[in-house]
Amino acid sequence: MKTKQWIINAIIGALYTGITIMVAPVAFGAVQFRLSEMLNHLAVFNKKYAYGVTAGVILTNLILSPFGVYDWVLGVGHTILSFIIFFVLTKRVQSPVKKMVINTIVFSVMSFMIALMLLLIGAVEVFWINYLTVFLGQFVTMMVGIPIVMALDKKLNFNKRIEQ
Repeated sequence: MKTKQWIINAIIGALYTGITIMVAPVAFGAVQFRLSEMLNHLAVFNKKYAYGVTAGVILTNLILSPFGVYDWVLGVGHTILSFIIFFVLTKRVQSPVKKMVINTIVFSVMSFMIALMLLLIGAVEVFWINYLTVFLGQFVTMMVGIPIVMALDKKLNFNKRIEQ
């Protein structure tokens, strides 16, 4: 990657962490609305943004997560696996909105990893109820993010910014 791409991804990672810090009381746990998850949609415009988002998840979980190594492995794993599945499923999809809906579904379904982590550490007792709450938090956050990220792309042209 070019130096500019590294810098942009560092900014995305820092932005992910900063947004999560602002909503930290509701960013971890059985019910979570991690608003920074909207940044997952940047990968719709260019795969290279996945590096910055993943770096943000790593940094955020290292400095903020009350769940330690479990979140470092399963939380970051959730992000990496979700991006891989998203990229495979959307190879032939052209519409950014359709890609964002698929991205939302993939990240939401894959949130079983977060529910499993919470079960393993004893933060919850019932997997399926917890999976539902984490799924819904992820789904709502990312669906709300679709019009926001689309509006930002109209002003910023995310693909052009990271490729120039």
